[in-house]
Amino acid sequence: MTAPPTARDLLPRILVAALLAPLLCSCGASEDELSLGPADELAVLREMVFVREEDGVSDAFDLDGRVSTDTDAEGCYHEDVVGLDGEPGIDNTFANVLPALEVAGGAALEPLIQASINDGRLLLMIGLDGIDDRRNDDCVRLRISRGMGAPAVGGDGLILPGQTFDPDPQRGESVVECAELSGGVLRGSSFSLRLELNIFDEYIDLTLLDGVLEMELLPERGYIGRIGGGVSIQEVKDNVASLDGIGDEIPAMIDSILELNADLVPDDWGNCTQMSVTFHFTAASAFYFAEPVSAAAR
Repeated sequence: MTAPPTARDLLPRILVAALLAPLLCSCGASEDELSLGPADELAVLREMVFVREEDGVSDAFDLDGRVSTDTDAEGCYHEDVVGLDGEPGIDNTFANVLPALEVAGGAALEPLIQASINDGRLLLMIGLDGIDDRRNDDCVRLRISRGMGAPAVGGDGLILPGQTFDPDPQRGESVVECAELSGGVLRGSSFSLRLELNIFDEYIDLTLLDGVLEMELLPERGYIGRIGGGVSIQEVKDNVASLDGIGDEIPAMIDSILELNADLVPDDWGNCTQMSVTFHFTAASAFYFAEPVSAAAR
């Protein structure tokens, strides 16, 4: 007979779900302004993995515009790492948490994310409007929304390209009015992504703040990129504390993990209120059904 999971067994799944939550739903402009529908170019996210750190190097973002050291109060004494090209000031403290979570859970965490993508719970759609040149364009409208449907998955375990989905009007979309496309790489900021996510029959509601998206437009409508931002540690704490049936040990462990790794947006007392996180992703061409849907339709 299999023993029930312990608090330490459940900890990685709960914290990953909390950090994944902002990406499962997006919201940006007000509902009255949104009309969800086809974009000039639309992609569906087909895989997503955490950006990690190795020997002080990480392919994440400089989210706070500063180079922090272990003596910098503005970065809550977390020394920034460097990017792949040597760029200083890179923020990605969740990479510090990943190894411990995977040891506690006994496995890598990305399969949890992949399962959400393949079964249609995480259909994150990236729309581009007003593209004049897929290599260089100084103003492309970037739209991030949530799709609905049951995706077909190929033999490689990833969503097949060219599928058509319904937009989810209840979750709206985030919009960056003028993202820049340079050398075939699109970069857009800042935006927020928010979600109500079901965990253990309870709902949590979290937001990825000051989001940054960078995406390379490949030939044949393929896409690779990364998306990052900050997650409010208080919001994670509040949501985890509201879950039933997980006892006191998990909230206490999560509180400690969050406080030790918060590195963004210090409050008036010098305590950082957010933790930085970045994901790599790949995406494939997709379509929305032709008739636009009002985001106010409920």
